[in-house]
Amino acid sequence: MNAFQIGRQHLRQLLSLLVLAVVLLVGCKAEEPDKGPATASISAYNHTADYIHEFYVDGAWGGNSRAYGGGGGFVCCISYPREWRPDLTATVRWSTSSSIPKTFSGETWHELVVPIEYYDKLGSLNVHFLPNHQVRLLIWNGSAGSKGYRGPDAPEKPADWPY
Repeated sequence: MNAFQIGRQHLRQLLSLLVLAVVLLVGCKAEEPDKGPATASISAYNHTADYIHEFYVDGAWGGNSRAYGGGGGFVCCISYPREWRPDLTATVRWSTSSSIPKTFSGETWHELVVPIEYYDKLGSLNVHFLPNHQVRLLIWNGSAGSKGYRGPDAPEKPADWPY
């Protein structure tokens, strides 16, 4: 075998490997790898007359919120699935006391397992504390009351609220 024949043989082997590589690459689906869960900042909206000393969503600290206040402040972070599913819930724990300074009688802890409402886009977690110790959880890329928001507007103080 002369040098020319050896060179052609190496060229054929190289081309065969190249064709095999192309076939393997084309045969594989170009799927995007699983990115894992999304992360959201947490923002509280307090629609009650109580002061919320602190709250947690699935163990993640969410801060505090004055009576009829909230929104605008964000605490990091909670993880959640990138796609909503009907059984999606979170455990919310929070402590409250009266917002009226002279009637403080200590903190009371509350806990609820709350559904995370339907979302079709990733965003922040808005936690709405409602009267009668009810809570709504909404994933949304914006604040309460923004266009398309499915939850309550930001809380407003009653006209006769002294504080």
